[in-house]
Amino acid sequence: MKRLIALVLLFALALAQGLEAFWKAVEVPGGVCADGSPYRFYVSPGDPRKVVIDFQGGGACWDAATCGPESRTYRKRVDIQELGLAQGIYNRISVANPFYGWTHVFIPYCTGDLHVGRATVDYGGFKVHHQGARNVLAVLEYVFRNYTNPERIFVTGCSAGAYGAVFWADKVLSTYKSAQIAVCGDAGVGVRTEGFPGFNRWNSRLPELPGLSANPEVHEIYLALAKTYPKAVIAQYTTVLDGTQIFFYALMKGETSPSEATAKEWAIKAQEAVLRPAQAENYTFYLAPGSQHCILPRPELYTLKVGEVSFLDWLRALAEGKTPPRVRP
Repeated sequence: MKRLIALVLLFALALAQGLEAFWKAVEVPGGVCADGSPYRFYVSPGDPRKVVIDFQGGGACWDAATCGPESRTYRKRVDIQELGLAQGIYNRISVANPFYGWTHVFIPYCTGDLHVGRATVDYGGFKVHHQGARNVLAVLEYVFRNYTNPERIFVTGCSAGAYGAVFWADKVLSTYKSAQIAVCGDAGVGVRTEGFPGFNRWNSRLPELPGLSANPEVHEIYLALAKTYPKAVIAQYTTVLDGTQIFFYALMKGETSPSEATAKEWAIKAQEAVLRPAQAENYTFYLAPGSQHCILPRPELYTLKVGEVSFLDWLRALAEGKTPPRVRP
């Protein structure tokens, strides 16, 4: 009941004052979305010693079919629906939120390149600005300039934002050497087909970590982050049959609708990808049953429980700089 009353008050305030009551838009000179529209990001002020750096999700594209003007596989311009819904970690007035009172930096996603692109590509009659890296660098420069001595940092993102978080975490970790930092990818385990062209087509910015290959798998990046920064906590979450991740894996295989075989194949590879970095003590994961995509923007953040471990307690431990237990169904 208290949570319902808080949400009602939140929506009433948002209707009366707009998102500006909680979030400040910051324009990015030279920032650009896939369709050429301008880029901006959002900051919700809070304790400057505690900062959430949050990469938005929103699909991806890598060829004429997925990148076409009518394609619905990726965001083409800034869209901040998560902030308006104010659920999960975006509920800024709930004391149950592990990040209640923190500064929250929200990095919109509108470039179809998992936040790492450095290319403008002609797909045969139309161009897509895969300039996610340019946009993210502008946001991080703002963060580094305005929050010079934070004590705790939580780097995260849902879906495509999970890749943004893990691909850019090295930049945050190498800048804030004294802070307690947790990195958590939400529903982006990195299963892809052999020869997937996206990262090369986007001219992707790769993490600067020792031992990575020229085209690293995502599980390699998780492990490299954990080994290079042993004082940080590196984590990820996914459901075991994530419908959205399976859909994109099927697209990579040329299937417009995932076959049962493809879904099973993804599930096996996904669990392997989540488990592989487990040799690092400061790496953890939360595997949940079902097919739901992402949890951080959803109300289920406060109710999900697998075995004896609630997701809320698991996430709160990350926020406190602890390494929570590894959880699987």
